[in-house]
Order: sequence, then structure tokens, then C-alpha cells
Amino acid sequence: MIDFLFPQIGGVELTAKGVLCSIGVALVLGVILSAVYLFCNRRRGYTSDFPSAIVLLAPLMASVIFLVNSSVAAAVSLGGALALLRIRSNPRDTMDITSLLFAIVIGIGCGTGYYGISIVITVILCAIMVILSVSDFGTPKKNQLLLKITVPESLNFEGAFDDILDKYASDWHLNQIRTSDFGSLYELRYMITLSDKADRREFLDEIRTRNGNLDVIMTLREFDFVSTK
Repeated sequence: MIDFLFPQIGGVELTAKGVLCSIGVALVLGVILSAVYLFCNRRRGYTSDFPSAIVLLAPLMASVIFLVNSSVAAAVSLGGALALLRIRSNPRDTMDITSLLFAIVIGIGCGTGYYGISIVITVILCAIMVILSVSDFGTPKKNQLLLKITVPESLNFEGAFDDILDKYASDWHLNQIRTSDFGSLYELRYMITLSDKADRREFLDEIRTRNGNLDVIMTLREFDFVSTK
């Protein structure tokens, strides 16, 4: 059994039994990875078909190694070519990209016959994923926000909201200025840390009265990104 899980020389016997065993182990580990992914993203949400893709990717990569005659170099090269495809190109989905790479590693490990190493890697990294998710590692605090204020072209926005921000935020800075609607509007993006006793409704109301009741958006920092389009 030990020799089966931790062989001295990698490789899968290209028989029905060997192929099915390799695909079966990869499939089981893919299911475990998918379940951990679902748990870690239960609050943020996820694309409905992505967990299924994770499950299928591990045995798919194991099958790729069979097709290239168990050549690890060829399989890794093909995996690199697949990674160039913009499967998950949104910068907010870095955990999705990590999960895809994780599934590829599982598939390569099972396809080369290193079942024990693949199992150990899966257990350790899945445990780390769960710990990071439960501990909210890297997640901004609820009072660390991105504030987007739309102002008309006629309003001089230089210092227009400084007094309001000083009143309600313990820390803030202007991060970005951009135009919209063919230059007729400006959008100001502030990184702010609200005071613990700040009333968010009063805060937004004071901003609305000053920007002419145009759009004011306040979100957690982790959910915002700057489009490059």
C-alpha cells in the first residue's frame, strides 16, 4: 500500500485498472477541493458552474498526462498553455485562479502515480484554505470602505468634502479622480476608515446635500476594482 501511494518512480500503468485508479483518485481529491472552495466562498458567492469545473479539472489533467505518454514536462507545458487562456481573468477572483491551479496540481500528481503526495498536498492546503477563511485573514474591517462620490462639472471638488470626511472618518485619502458622461461629471474615490461611532446615514446625507444629490456609493474595499477597459 505504501509503495502504491508513494512510489519510488512515478508513472501509471496504462491499463484499464491503472487509468481508472488514477482518474478515480483525482476525482475524489477534486471533489474535496470543490467542497472546501464552496465553504470558503459561502459568503462572497461564486459562479454556479465553477465548483463543477474544479471537480472535472483534476481528472482531466490526469488524463492529459496519459495522452502525452506520462511526460511530466509535456503535461506541464500544456497546463501552462491552458493557463494563458483567460478563464478567470477578473482580478477579484484570485482565489478562483488559485483553486484552478490547485486542481491542475492534483491532476498532474495523480496522472504521474504520486497518489500519496497528491493526498498530502490536498489535505494540507485545504486545511490552510479553511483556516484562512474562518479567521477572515486579509479581509478588511467593516469600517474600512471605498467611497465613490459623483460631482457635477460645475462643482469645484478640491477640498469640497474634507470637513465631512474629517467629521466622520478617522482616516481617509483621495485615491482616484475620473470623469464620466463625456466629462460632464467627476467621480471621486476615497479610501476611508469610518469612526466607530459614525452614523453612516447622516454621513451619506451630508455628502448628498453637497454633491447635488448625485450618486454616492460606499462599499467594502475588497469588492472594488478599477476597470482597465
